[in-house]
Amino acid sequence: MNTFVHATEDEQRVLSALRTLLPEGVVVRRLELQGHHGNPIVNLDAKVGQRKLLRELWQRVSTKLRAGELKKLGKIVPERVDKNCFFYLRFDKQLAHAGELVFTESGDAIHFKLKVAAYPAKREVAVKLLKEFIGQDPDEAEAQVHRF
Repeated sequence: MNTFVHATEDEQRVLSALRTLLPEGVVVRRLELQGHHGNPIVNLDAKVGQRKLLRELWQRVSTKLRAGELKKLGKIVPERVDKNCFFYLRFDKQLAHAGELVFTESGDAIHFKLKVAAYPAKREVAVKLLKEFIGQDPDEAEAQVHRF
């Protein structure tokens, strides 16, 4: 999961938006970059790999999604999974800072990348698993999060 902080943005606000998704204790790495025109850009990046933290991450996402977004998620799954079984989402940074998660097409977002454990490792299998996972009620989905 990562996001960029542009020179016109408050880094603490963007970090707060990223932390809306992240379980407690997940380390956020900070990397200073330079834009095409020499402008400063900061990349904030975090990885969640432990099963317990993945469950908490899903819990945070599912409870903070704006009404209707979970239904939308079920529809966009096929276009968001690549041939390597990675699932990509983008969340609006401004709304995440306010504690609400909404999908966006904008590049200026919190980028969410999830490897789906699909066997066999095929895009079609990953899409099917994600659709089944998303279609469950939140308690059942949380119980199955270890598959992802």
